[in-house]
Amino acid sequence: MKVVSLFSGCGGLDIGFEQVGFEVIAAYEAHDRTAQTYNLNLKNVARSRVLDEGSDIGQGADIVLATPPCQGFSTAGGYRQEDPRNDLLSVAAKLIVSAKPRVAVIENVAALGNSRNRNTMQVAIDILVAGGYAVEFKVLEAERLGVPQRRRRLFIIARIGRAHFHLAGLGDGPRTLGLANVFGGLNEQATDHNPKPLTKNSNHERIARRIGQGQKLCNVRVGDAAVPTWDIPEVFGEVSADERRILELVQRLRRTERERSFGDADPVSLERLSFAYGRDPTSNVDSLVGKGYLRRLNGKIDLTNTFNGKYRRLDVNDVSPTVDTRFGDFRLFLHPTEQRGMTVREAARIQGFPDSFTFDKDERIAFTQVGNAVPPPVGYAVATFVRSLL
Repeated sequence: MKVVSLFSGCGGLDIGFEQVGFEVIAAYEAHDRTAQTYNLNLKNVARSRVLDEGSDIGQGADIVLATPPCQGFSTAGGYRQEDPRNDLLSVAAKLIVSAKPRVAVIENVAALGNSRNRNTMQVAIDILVAGGYAVEFKVLEAERLGVPQRRRRLFIIARIGRAHFHLAGLGDGPRTLGLANVFGGLNEQATDHNPKPLTKNSNHERIARRIGQGQKLCNVRVGDAAVPTWDIPEVFGEVSADERRILELVQRLRRTERERSFGDADPVSLERLSFAYGRDPTSNVDSLVGKGYLRRLNGKIDLTNTFNGKYRRLDVNDVSPTVDTRFGDFRLFLHPTEQRGMTVREAARIQGFPDSFTFDKDERIAFTQVGNAVPPPVGYAVATFVRSLL
């Protein structure tokens, strides 16, 4: 069975199809260096090419795979509905109809099925249906397909003809337990493994020392997983017991006593804070504003550092957060046991790439290649299901 791959990236999905026994005869990828990575590791069939609906991708493919860019659809990307790359979903559908394969697979972020993006997805599905395909879609969880990672992706599968089929059973396996087997056996000679310890006694290193496995630096959530800035006085400054009480009250009130119908928190009025505190908090508030823990907004009070988690430390007994293109930034992701960020090879292992697979020498590009890829074990599971449809 012959496969053509559109928006192929470095080939994560294609690896799975090759492992099942399909033959990839052509791959198209817009970024030249990512196409080079594909050709270096799989076979020399990837072409650096920007696709549009008039592109000639050739005939004779039994399977067409497509992983069009997802940034405009993702929650992390802020739902950029005007992102021109969003049109590539429909471009993929039109190219599939033109090539007339027996089966087609389109992969994208799970948020493609959200209310904000559903119309865009439906346009692509309508193109496939009008082209003579039965179509189903399902969100797959990577951790149920042998990948130790919280990664949810939507797969649209289309088969030529009107015969209906079900996706029941695809991606319904037990959850992967954790990362225990990911980090073993790596040394500085391993390909794409270049650990960079944080500078000793730098603020970054001081913060990292305070973050345990499964924890993150976070002021806006309460619980064992959230370490607030006021618990790291060596970096952010000392607070008194009364000041800590004020911070904890603001932390709770901004989320539980809402004034707006949007967002997930509101600044707190001095009156509300006074009532919860039991006395006038003005002097402590002034002190905390001076120390940089609080800020005044339109006559109200709010926390500073209102991000929902940085310096997130992986836990070897749990699965990883989603490996995205920023996975190499230590300010976002920390190694489970060392005071440093992640390496390209560690990210690749979490994604399920074999150690023999090598990435671009520029680490920024390499992390983009790893983060944008479909995990090969997910590709294998989808390919196995596709084989059952033929």
